[in-house]
Parts: sequence; structure tokens; C-alpha cells
Amino acid sequence: MRTIELKKYAPIISDKEIGAEILGEIKTVLNSDNGVIIDMQDIRSMATFCAKQIFGALYVEMGSEDFFNKIRIKSATDDVKYIINLGIEKALEDNSFHL
Repeated sequence: MRTIELKKYAPIISDKEIGAEILGEIKTVLNSDNGVIIDMQDIRSMATFCAKQIFGALYVEMGSEDFFNKIRIKSATDDVKYIINLGIEKALEDNSFHL
């Protein structure tokens, strides 16, 4: 598993372009490796739409089993973990309308 450090985006991830950049980097690593560690050190908060854009999209695309087997989130605060979960929930809600 390769590690992606997000501290260069600290302290808050709240920009659509940055979300797209992070998602692209994660997908690139997943295409060449069997998993990825996402180091959230120094990230104090994240916009829910960015959490949906990154983690929600990955969860919907990969399914829960692959997501939890291949994605590890490191050094995330409880607040950031909560926001990531909200982003995944929102992506699942939105995706259910497209089935």
C-alpha cells in the first residue's frame, strides 16, 4: 500500500478542483497498487461536497468490501471522519436515484 499525504491541502479541503486532484491521485495509486493509505495529518476539516466527491465516489464505484479493504484513512480527526461518512452517505443517497 502506498501512502498519499494530504497535508499540502491543510488545514481545510473545500475546493472542487482540489477534490478532483485528490480523487485522481487516489485512483492512480489504486490502478497501480492493491491499496492506498490516505494520510489526513493536519487536515482539520473538509467540505461535505469534497468528501462526497472523493470518498463517496470511491465507495459507490468500488463497493463497500473493496473500499474498506483497499482504502485506509490515517490520522483523521473525529470531525473529519464524520464528514467523510456524511459524504459517503450523500453519494449513496444520490446514487440510489440513478439505479
